[in-house]
Amino acid sequence: MKTNQTDRPWHQRIEIPVVLSTLAVVLTFFSWAFTDTDGMGEVMNRAFKVATHQFGWLYLLVGFLLVIFAFWLAYGRYGEIKLGGPEDKPEYSYFSWFAMIFACGYGVGLVYWGAAEPLSIFKAPPFGVETGTPEAGVLSLAYAFFHWGWTPWAIYMAIGVPMAYFMHCKGASPRFSAAFRPLMGERADGWAGKMLDSFLVIGVIGGVTTATGLGIMQLASGLNSLFGIPETKMVYILIAVVWISIFTFSTVSGIDKGIKVLSNINIPLAMILMLFVFFAGPTIFQINMGMDAFGLYLTHFFKMSFWTDSVSNGGFPQGWTIFYWAWWIASAPATGLFVANISRGRTIREMVLVHMFVAPIATWLWFTAFGGTALYQELIAKTGLVESMTETGTGGVVFTMLEQLPMGSIMAAAFLILVVIFLSTTVDSYSYVCAQVSTRSDANPELPPKGIRALWAIVIGLLGITLVMVGKGISGLQLSSIVASLLIIFIMMGMCVSMVVSMRRDDPRIPAAEESRPAPEAQEKNPVNA
Repeated sequence: MKTNQTDRPWHQRIEIPVVLSTLAVVLTFFSWAFTDTDGMGEVMNRAFKVATHQFGWLYLLVGFLLVIFAFWLAYGRYGEIKLGGPEDKPEYSYFSWFAMIFACGYGVGLVYWGAAEPLSIFKAPPFGVETGTPEAGVLSLAYAFFHWGWTPWAIYMAIGVPMAYFMHCKGASPRFSAAFRPLMGERADGWAGKMLDSFLVIGVIGGVTTATGLGIMQLASGLNSLFGIPETKMVYILIAVVWISIFTFSTVSGIDKGIKVLSNINIPLAMILMLFVFFAGPTIFQINMGMDAFGLYLTHFFKMSFWTDSVSNGGFPQGWTIFYWAWWIASAPATGLFVANISRGRTIREMVLVHMFVAPIATWLWFTAFGGTALYQELIAKTGLVESMTETGTGGVVFTMLEQLPMGSIMAAAFLILVVIFLSTTVDSYSYVCAQVSTRSDANPELPPKGIRALWAIVIGLLGITLVMVGKGISGLQLSSIVASLLIIFIMMGMCVSMVVSMRRDDPRIPAAEESRPAPEAQEKNPVNA
């Protein structure tokens, strides 16, 4: 990664059109949320329903096709392409690389939903399964495996691999528009490219805003559970101020001194917590439930991938699967570009397989421990966890679950720390990506100015506070990012096509590429390995 800084002030190194247009849209939503909360919520909900109900089939189809595309990249002719020059070596160890990928890709979302999602589906299962039954328990865990398994990571790869390829093999700047040069030519560097970058930054901010809101509310729930501190707006503000200070400092510190350090802390802490829940909880039940759920996931993968519930119209696929796919697509630009940043020196195969095998396995183990224990307490121990979740909300159910285990209070406190760190790494990586896309291509965008990093970190943090304070009004920004995912689908697919076109032009095994093949010295620098 480049390390040289320019001597220009930070405000002279940024893309003014991208920054101003993004801030204008964000401030418009911000103002709308305060002046017409109900009206904004109604408009955004209507648009969201159109996106998920009228185009739900498209989300499902794209998600499935991207799983196939990801495995084709890994095992096809281009899997051995090295992301960088012949002498480039990986900048990070496998552990640090995976830690940052996982923290950015799922972060606080997995921590939040680890126990809550299986319980939520358990009380309202699909496919006509009776609620509250053992069958509903297995199906709920299988669906958690599905919603957080292969498909989300394949969606991330649809932007991550093209961006890594163009950045490290073609010397492109870390901006989304740069991936479209094979298709758009010079227009990718003009106003069309800037509009594309601005649109995706808006989607990134809208997506991460909800993560910040969820994190703040879960921290408040944890403090209430452990210390009896009431969940008031003042508590939300104090939590947010402390947390914003942490992740802003980390973002300004950069990847090596900030995001990497936090990621290297939170993954071991997450492993300790997961192992504690596994061994302190109903271990054999978790293993058996995990096996049952994984088998159901494998046998129902195609059904889950294509199910729209067209006859019954119960709303489950729209409220869960299609919503998740839209959510992952909206998050893909930030996650994909961040992963591309830290993947120099790896091969495309390495990059895909760590996403399609290592990350899903870690996710399935997490759900087996937390979801399995939660289902045991509800199904076997009869602790009333679902009823408790209905009263306290999804953010607090994990603390109720932990209290039923030995040393539950200590582990709940450790869980709070994990939430803070995971939330910080998620927002760190997203704000860093926003800063990169907002930096001029001739001003070392791989190392964006600290001023613009701090700007986006603070904007995201303030929007997160507002989400909690205002409620459904500012959540329109989050819903708008989901609606925007409908357009991001085509941008994402365009990136994949652009990458394949570029690879084929450089591939000496394809005779049709002879005329457009780069000069020998360029091939030597960025070879396509047989």
